Amino acid sequence: MLTLGQIRKYSLFTDLNEDELARLAPCLIKRAYAKGVYLFYPGTSGLNTYLVESGLVRLFFTNAVGQEFLINLVGPGEVFGYPILAADALRIMGAATYKPSVILSISHNDLLTVMESSPRLMRNVYSELSAGSRKLLLYTRSLVIVNLEGRLAIRLLHLLGKSKNQTETIEIPLSQTEFASWLGASRGRLNHAMNQLQKMGVIRVEGRKITILNRSGLERLAEGQGLT
Repeated sequence: MLTLGQIRKYSLFTDLNEDELARLAPCLIKRAYAKGVYLFYPGTSGLNTYLVESGLVRLFFTNAVGQEFLINLVGPGEVFGYPILAADALRIMGAATYKPSVILSISHNDLLTVMESSPRLMRNVYSELSAGSRKLLLYTRSLVIVNLEGRLAIRLLHLLGKSKNQTETIEIPLSQTEFASWLGASRGRLNHAMNQLQKMGVIRVEGRKITILNRSGLERLAEGQGLT
């Protein structure tokens, strides 16, 4: 069984008291997964909520022929697979490990049972759901009204926020094809956008490593603004 110290670090369990944590601890299952393991698919019933201890998980949509489209990358400390309250509702997104990962899971029934007597946990779940919905809306907004350079800036800032180091250098964890798909673009258009940001003096590209040279400029591009 997980200790209280092992689970209190997750934002989902912020400010819970010892009794609430003690009720949650035996319900959480910890497992290690190899790269490429599917945790759930679109169209399946939602049975568990997941918390990432280490590694990286990709969330994706699929089309009618099963082609996958990256929506988000979920890293340590983050939650995915939130409770589905409607009994007949199915998952819209799928989830698979992108790197070897250690993940905690808790059944929706157990989570909802503790929520019924814990207003703090209920607020935390609401907060996580609201944040997840906002990220999805911002992602959709970026595809509709932000140009490719701006969408690239958004993704680079997103990856920078997940980086554990304190530098302005990140290593893209995706292949060029996957990264282009995440931006809703082709590889050729992605390379062109990378070159444009380099010409602007915003980034420097060295293989998969990207150094942010002008963070405020990158933030303006992400907001759909120019550099001046």
